[in-house]
Amino acid sequence: MPKIVVPPCQAACPINTDVRGYVAALARDDADEAIRIIRRVNPLPSVCGRICTRHCESACRRSQVDAPISIRALKRYAAEHADLRVAVNPVPRAHTESIAIIGSGPAGLTAAHDLALLGYAVTIFEARPVLGGLLSEGIPKYRLPKEVVQREIQDILSLGIQANTSVSLGKDFTIEGLLKIYGAVFIAVGSQKSLHPECEGDDLPGVWSGIEFLKRIDRGDSPYPGEKVIVIGGGHTAIDAARTCIRLGCPDVSVVYRRSLAEIPAGREEVEQAELEGVKFIYCVAPIKFSGEGRVQRVTFIRMNLGEPDESGRRRPVPLKDSEFELAADAVILAIGYIPDVEDLKRDGLKIGRKGTILVKDDSGITDIEGVFAAGDVVTGPMSVIEAMASGRKAAGAIHRYFRNIPGSLVDNRVSLRALDEPIAKQIRKVDRQPMPRLTISARKDTFEEVDLGYTREQASREALRCLNCGAGASVGINCAACLNCVRVCPFGIPAPGPQMAEIDISQCQACGICATECPASAIRLSTDDPDALRRETEMAIRRAHEENPELAVIGYYCRYHDPIGPPTERDELYWIGRCCTGRLHESQILYPFEIGADGVVVSACPGDECRFKKGEYWLAEHVQVARTILQQTGLSDDRLVLIGAEDDIAEFFERLESLGMNPLRKGKRLEHDRR
Repeated sequence: MPKIVVPPCQAACPINTDVRGYVAALARDDADEAIRIIRRVNPLPSVCGRICTRHCESACRRSQVDAPISIRALKRYAAEHADLRVAVNPVPRAHTESIAIIGSGPAGLTAAHDLALLGYAVTIFEARPVLGGLLSEGIPKYRLPKEVVQREIQDILSLGIQANTSVSLGKDFTIEGLLKIYGAVFIAVGSQKSLHPECEGDDLPGVWSGIEFLKRIDRGDSPYPGEKVIVIGGGHTAIDAARTCIRLGCPDVSVVYRRSLAEIPAGREEVEQAELEGVKFIYCVAPIKFSGEGRVQRVTFIRMNLGEPDESGRRRPVPLKDSEFELAADAVILAIGYIPDVEDLKRDGLKIGRKGTILVKDDSGITDIEGVFAAGDVVTGPMSVIEAMASGRKAAGAIHRYFRNIPGSLVDNRVSLRALDEPIAKQIRKVDRQPMPRLTISARKDTFEEVDLGYTREQASREALRCLNCGAGASVGINCAACLNCVRVCPFGIPAPGPQMAEIDISQCQACGICATECPASAIRLSTDDPDALRRETEMAIRRAHEENPELAVIGYYCRYHDPIGPPTERDELYWIGRCCTGRLHESQILYPFEIGADGVVVSACPGDECRFKKGEYWLAEHVQVARTILQQTGLSDDRLVLIGAEDDIAEFFERLESLGMNPLRKGKRLEHDRR
C-alpha cells in the first residue's frame, strides 16, 4: 500500500484527524467547516477538546519555533461555536446484520458511531444508569462538564443507535445469549478495578480507591476525606482526586509519586494547575505501609532513586536503602492504576491474558470466539480517551470486514513530514501561544465549575493563524520553464534547481505563496490557496457593494495574519476580503475588482516587522505598483488604487474617489473617461 505523507500532528493523532484542515478553517473564521472536518473521524469533539492527551501538540513542528499550536483548545472552540446540527448526518440502515456493544465508554461509543454510519443496526448495553463510562462517572465536572458528555452522546444516538442502561453482563445477559440475537458482539467494558500497592494495611478504613472516590462525587455523594489527605499516583486520576479534595474543603492535600516531575503521566500543566489550587507534590517516594488504630492514620514511605528506563520508557524507581519516613494522614486515595474486571468474561469463555486483559488476535480486536470482538482498556489496560476511541474505530472496521467477508486488516499507511531544518525554523517569526482563559484560583476552591473557560473568537483566530500549514506548501507543475525565478524570490530559500525543473521540498516550504505569484509560467500551485475562491468572494463583495452603496463601491483586501478578527478600518462604502498574507496577491487579482465594476480598491499592508512571511510587504508593494501602472495604461486613474499601512487614514483616498466618480465600466463608457 502506498504511503501517504501527512503533517506530524495528523500522523500523531490516533484517529487520524485532519488537524491542519480544521485549524485552517478556524483561521478563516469558519467553525462550521472546522467541525465538519473534525466529525469525519471524531464523534466526541467537545470531550476531546477538553481532556485529549494531545499527541498532536507533542508532534507539532511549531514547537521548533516557539510553542506548539493549542490544537485541543481549537477543537473545543470549533465544537462550541459551530451549528452542531450540520455535522450530525444519520445514515439509513444499509445492512441486515446487527451488533451488540457492551460498554459505552469512548471505545464503545466510537464503534457504535462508526458502525451506524456504515449502515448497521447497533445496540449498546451499559451497566450504569447513564452512558459514557468514565466520561460520565470518574472525570470531575471542573474538567469535563457532564452536560457536554451527554450532549455528544445524544448526537451519537441520533444516528439511530439503541441503548439499554442498568443492564449487566453475567446478571442480565450473557455473550452467548447476545450472539443468538446479534450478528456480532463488541466488548468495550474498560478497566475500572483499582490496583492496590503490595503493602501492609491497604484494606484499612480511610484508604480509598481513586476512581471509586471520583465516581461517588459524580453520583452526588460528597464525602469529606479528612484534613490531611495523601493521594498516591501520578496519573490524571490522582491529580483529579487531589484537586477534588481541595474543592471539598480539605486543607492539606499531597500527591505522592514514585518518579520525578519529568516522568509524571498527568503532565506538567495539570501539576501546575493543581499546585496553584494548593495541592503539594512529593516526588521519588513510594508507600510501604499503611497503619493506624481502627483506620488509617499514618503512611510509611521509602525514597526512590531512578534507574534505567523500563518497558514504559520511563526511568525505573529503585528503593533507597534506609530512607523510610512517615507522614500523618486522615485519608489515603490510591490511584496507581486499574485493570479490567474480567470474571464474567471468563465465564463466557473468553481467553484472559496474564495481565488480566482479553486476548485478541491483533489490534482489530478479534477474539477466539466467532463473532466476538474486544477493544479499549479491556484489551490493553488503561489508555487515554483518544487511544480508546482509536481502538473502537479499528474494531468497528474489523466487524464490517467480518460481515462483508473482506480479507485483511486496516493498515496505517501514514508517514509524517520530517522536522523543520534549523535554518528554516530560525527564519519563522515567533508568535505567542494564546493562553487559556481560566476560572480564578479563589473561585475554584469551593466550586466544581469548569476551570478552562475556552477561547474567545479573537483568541481562536490568532491561535489558528499560528499554524505553519505543514505539508500544504507549493508544488511545481510540468509546465515549469526552469527559469528559477522561484529560487530567486523565495524568502526562505526552499526552491532549488532540479534536473529538468525547479524542485520544492514540501517538508520545508512555509506556504507563503510568493513563488507561485512570481512564477511567469504559472507552474507553481499553492495547496492552501484557491484563486477561484478569491474570485468568488470578490464577486460577492461587488454585488453587495452595488446593492448597498450604488454611488461608490470599494473593495479592500487585508491580511488575516495581521488582523485575525476583522479589517483594520471600517467604512460603509468599503467591502473587505481577508487573505492569509496579502503578499501573495497577484496584480491580476488586485485589478479584477475593477473589471467587474469596483470604483476603487484598497490593499492593506502589514508593517514589515510584523509580517508573517519575510518580505511579504515588499512583494505586495511591488504588485500594487504594477497594478497602478496597468491602470494608467488602460485609461483608469491609478488614484483608484491605494496601498495603506496599519496607521494610515484613507479619508483622502475616498475624497479622490468621489471626485473621480463611478468606474466608467459600470456605465458602459470608454475608459478614456478617467484620463486627466
